[in-house]
Amino acid sequence: MSDATKPLTETGASLRRFLARMGTSSSLWVTLSAFAGSLLLGLALIAAMGVPLRSAVGVAVEGAFGNIRALSDTLVFMTPRLMVALGALVAIRGGMFNLGGEGQLQMGAIGAMLPFLAFGDIGPALLPLAIISGALCGAIWGIIPAVLKLWRGIDEIIVTLMMNFIAIYVLKYLVQGPMRPAGSNFNMSAQLPPDGVFQQVLEGTRLHSGVFLALFCALGVWVLLRHTAFGLKLRASGQSPRFVRLQGQSAAQIVLSSMALSGAVSGLAGTFEVLGVQYRLIDGFSSGLGFEGLAVSFLAGLEPFGAVIVSLYFGAVNSAALALQSTFSIPAALADVLSGLPILFLAVMSGVMLVKGRPVWTSTL
Repeated sequence: MSDATKPLTETGASLRRFLARMGTSSSLWVTLSAFAGSLLLGLALIAAMGVPLRSAVGVAVEGAFGNIRALSDTLVFMTPRLMVALGALVAIRGGMFNLGGEGQLQMGAIGAMLPFLAFGDIGPALLPLAIISGALCGAIWGIIPAVLKLWRGIDEIIVTLMMNFIAIYVLKYLVQGPMRPAGSNFNMSAQLPPDGVFQQVLEGTRLHSGVFLALFCALGVWVLLRHTAFGLKLRASGQSPRFVRLQGQSAAQIVLSSMALSGAVSGLAGTFEVLGVQYRLIDGFSSGLGFEGLAVSFLAGLEPFGAVIVSLYFGAVNSAALALQSTFSIPAALADVLSGLPILFLAVMSGVMLVKGRPVWTSTL
């Protein structure tokens, strides 16, 4: 090996070791292929609408990353999807399939309002109380399916899915009744006081401090899963519950704690939306964010840092779609199409690999 190529070889080896430590495997290439295919098909759809392709790409990139305001919108769109994805992957790593991200997000949003309703405007203490209350409500909504599974053996997939609709209608009831201000004809609560919401980080943008809390949560989940004894037990339980029992560990305790943590993190998604974007509780504010977050977790290969990247893509798609809509009158539903295409491509590729007997993701303990 020559001296000229040695640094490149060492750099490549270091990168491979880093990717291995992150838990990256062949699933990385599957995911990248899904995104590449979806982007190409998305461009074809835009061209089919009669929009000049080069102009559309320029407007989309400018709308997602072109300036501070565009980048801020992308990060704001990213945040709830990231939080739900983090919650989902915690549960899945522990062997529980949590389809309840949407409901836990709704309950987290309701929980964020409770301190304001209970104590009124009590100054700066309202914000941390709202965050804790939102996480707690999400955790309670997440732990109920775990209790039912341990107590009566009920499948958590069915319970978490059904509880989504319960949470949605609880929120509808609240904003159409007890939480709706007197004399208002709109299905929303009163606006939160300034001390009870996240402050804007940059003036003239929607960027709020909850975005950075979400990124910190991603780092925290990665540390929890990879560098703590609880994370090792959690992943071991997801791989083989029988092995955990043989080691003298309580499988029930791991199930309960994983679902509580999953629900709490997903609940923070709704909390951050209320405290950083809406500043009140609004009927229909979520628009399926919980289900998108679940898709993000799978597209990310159940890895926290991967969830950051994939949720950033989803955020960029939504920002770009708004720019395309305002410039070329392209329907806003294009964002839903571009968000759904990677999921469709991944499902097809996963099915092909499954037929060939090759796993899509190789979990690393």
